[in-house]
Amino acid sequence: MPQLDLSIVIVNYHSLPELSTCLNSLAAVRGECAFEVIVVDNGSDNDRLERAQREQPWCRYLALGENRGFAGACNAGLEIATGRHAMLLNPDTEVMFGALPKLVLALDDHATWGVVGPRMVTPPRPPVNGGEAYCAARRFPTPWYLFCELTGLAKLFPHAKFFNGYLYGERDPQTLDDVEQIEGSALMISERARQAVGNLDPQFFLFFEEVDWCKRVRAAGFEIHVVPDAIIRHHRSTTMSRFFVPSRVHHAESAMKYFRKHHGERGVSQLRRWMIAGLWIRAMILRLSSLVKRDPKLRLRLEGTQAMREAYRRGLTS
Repeated sequence: MPQLDLSIVIVNYHSLPELSTCLNSLAAVRGECAFEVIVVDNGSDNDRLERAQREQPWCRYLALGENRGFAGACNAGLEIATGRHAMLLNPDTEVMFGALPKLVLALDDHATWGVVGPRMVTPPRPPVNGGEAYCAARRFPTPWYLFCELTGLAKLFPHAKFFNGYLYGERDPQTLDDVEQIEGSALMISERARQAVGNLDPQFFLFFEEVDWCKRVRAAGFEIHVVPDAIIRHHRSTTMSRFFVPSRVHHAESAMKYFRKHHGERGVSQLRRWMIAGLWIRAMILRLSSLVKRDPKLRLRLEGTQAMREAYRRGLTS
């Protein structure tokens, strides 16, 4: 049989309501190109997973029986993938018509392109052009960029490269093309690039795994591009919000691992100094905000901020 154009790997971790919507959107575009869907379950409820299998029997399902983290689960799916290209897709996304063949064609038509991503939009409110576009591409992180994200400087000066360069704030997200990295919620890697750099680094349990992947892809001589006429809708952070505080700890630990891998111990030290200072400022802002506005989300954000600061103060233990 001819090889499939694409293998789509979706990691499920207690996100079956969103997964159902995602798989329905993929079922609707099955005739657009030859692809397979591999759902890798990171230790969720077996009864619910069996229900998903009954609803979408055309997908492949791999139950790990434990939580191996995002990179570990993706790698398990990639190991059994049979498509030429591979795509990481979050369960809280919806694939719009035409998106997959446009992304596949972009890789096929450009031998130097190693990774591509779609134009990402949020759910429409009101329904205009399928939703509001947001920047799903980034530059590679620096301590300063992450400090600006933490303290709100990036939001205060959204169109200034100095403060919001991490998210290409000086550019229109609908016209982004050549970029440094693509958000892992919808990232397609070419067969050539994956053969050159291998799979995801499993040391990243959650966060920064796709940043590291893109870093290695670019180091191997490939380009990374957004394909603006390929559109995917993202119901952002639906699963992450249920495990918010632990996810903040994972974010800090993965950031330090990324900086250690690519910038050495000196890079980790610089990151920790900036993050500890930035998280102290963020905690002060949240405490002041809670005096003005009684919002349970503020308490949760403060808990997450304190957990992150403690993780950075502790540093990496291995």
